Amino acid sequence: MSEPHPAAAETFLSVDAVWNGRRFLGPTTFRSDGERLHPVDDVPARSRVHLGGTLFPRLTDHHTHLGLTDQAALFTGGITHAIDLGWVPAVAAGWLADDPTRPSVAIVGSLITCRGGYPVNAGWGPPGSATEVGGEREARLVVRGNITLGASRIKVTLNTAAGETVDDRVLHGIVSESHAQGVPVTVHVEGAGQTARAVRAGADQLAHTPFTERLDDELIAECVHRRMSLVSTLDIHGWGEPTEHHRIASDNLGRFAAAGGRILYGTDLGNGPLAVGVNARELRGMIDAGVHPDDVLRSIAGLRRPDDDRAPTIGPRLAWVAGTAPDDPAALPDWLATARGLTVRQFGELPDRTPSEDPA
Repeated sequence: MSEPHPAAAETFLSVDAVWNGRRFLGPTTFRSDGERLHPVDDVPARSRVHLGGTLFPRLTDHHTHLGLTDQAALFTGGITHAIDLGWVPAVAAGWLADDPTRPSVAIVGSLITCRGGYPVNAGWGPPGSATEVGGEREARLVVRGNITLGASRIKVTLNTAAGETVDDRVLHGIVSESHAQGVPVTVHVEGAGQTARAVRAGADQLAHTPFTERLDDELIAECVHRRMSLVSTLDIHGWGEPTEHHRIASDNLGRFAAAGGRILYGTDLGNGPLAVGVNARELRGMIDAGVHPDDVLRSIAGLRRPDDDRAPTIGPRLAWVAGTAPDDPAALPDWLATARGLTVRQFGELPDRTPSEDPA
């Protein structure tokens, strides 16, 4: 009989803190089976290996274009889950296969637009990353095709700054077909009145915080009432040198947060010189816009049900940050940007592991 693989042996690993989807829990011990970390109690100190630091079950970038970036570097940089918001469907479908060297991926497939609409001639995406539709029936077929290839959400573009867009009939058809398939819709809005169109059509999410017009308070309230989410994407407006679009987006984001809206961390990775990993500038921009630091954490690290305050089971991917969260909210972005993406097995093999002496 062959000997069991060494990684199959159970080990007990302790950390200084863990994010449970609502808040940080203090010192916690996990049983590792090589694929998952299971929280446990009453493990003698001599049986544990104390790795220290803070564990996050996930850190998600909700707006990426993975065909334009190094996915392995993205995972190493702390992002465990990535939402690809537009690429060639047959290529993007290949990213759904579980590969422990890169983030877990969700896709939209191709972006849906009108004939000649954005981003067909924008130059950043290869042929097939956007699908041009001429009417409602054709749009519904594209929705079904993307879902068949693995899309768990659908994206449509409304960008009047770049030309024509789908009309309201087609837009409503896209949303209706997607919802009939149980799939949410995210919309790229750019240009006067495009956010209002997305809201009227019943879209679920805006791929960017609107940056070409100031949303009035009534429209923001309607977005919140409909439980729409905004993906932040502030740093693309200047990459550290804020532009007028950055100012407009920051104002919209702050008022959306104040109204109780749901905000998701996202960077539009692939659009210019953005950090490949957790982006401190994006996080700092959200805080500066008025998003509470706790909500900034939830936007990237996830949110659990209010009645579930237990330590989570974690894996097969996780993010680990040395030390614990700083008391000063202004230091949070730089601290979180040091996150490392690891598999459970890699986490158990960290070179600086030391026998546990603490009684926790």
